[in-house]
Amino acid sequence: MNRQQQAWVFGTGAALAGVLAWAGKRVFSERAAEQPVYESLGEQDGVELRQYPALAVAATRVEGTFAPSVEEGFHRLAGYIFGSNLKKESFDPAAPEVLQHRYWTPEAQRLEMTAPVFFQRQDEAWRMTFVMPSEFTLESLPVPIDSRIRLEAVAPKRMAALRFSGRATEEAVKAWTAELLERLHRQRLHPVGEPLLAQYNSPLMPPFLRKNEILIEVRLAAVH
Repeated sequence: MNRQQQAWVFGTGAALAGVLAWAGKRVFSERAAEQPVYESLGEQDGVELRQYPALAVAATRVEGTFAPSVEEGFHRLAGYIFGSNLKKESFDPAAPEVLQHRYWTPEAQRLEMTAPVFFQRQDEAWRMTFVMPSEFTLESLPVPIDSRIRLEAVAPKRMAALRFSGRATEEAVKAWTAELLERLHRQRLHPVGEPLLAQYNSPLMPPFLRKNEILIEVRLAAVH
């Protein structure tokens, strides 16, 4: 091996090591994000049954095709948690607007990013939700400035989850949803409502390290 080849091998190895180190750092930092605490009820054929508690979420509805709707929904909700809001303690919602400007100084409140981000088909549109940090209740969350964002309480639910990695494209989501429904049928579990796509990582995470899930509410199928 000549010097030019040695230099190329060394440079390629150093670049690969750098990429792996960066990817490892991304994995570590994103795994530190708060996630909803649920009770695992067991796993069969790769499908985990979970009991989720009541959750406070920020939600938005986007009309359009899959990929642009994901991007638009994320942009809106990220804006809310990163400061496009009014801190509850800084203004009086019941006061006339003129008095608010005179006697109150509204403040923004930055919220910690949580995981996963949920995405769901809703009629002819798409619904994206961010689960709010557990330190907040629906009443204590800051008020969104964007009127397209709603703060909602989600009731406790029993969910089935199937994990997959890679890019969560529309085609991948359809394929993994069909796979989950087939496995639930074999287990005599009846799906309820529309499935959810759960994405745990930012777009910066290398696809092979990404964690995605398809979730759907379930109940036991009736025995005939």
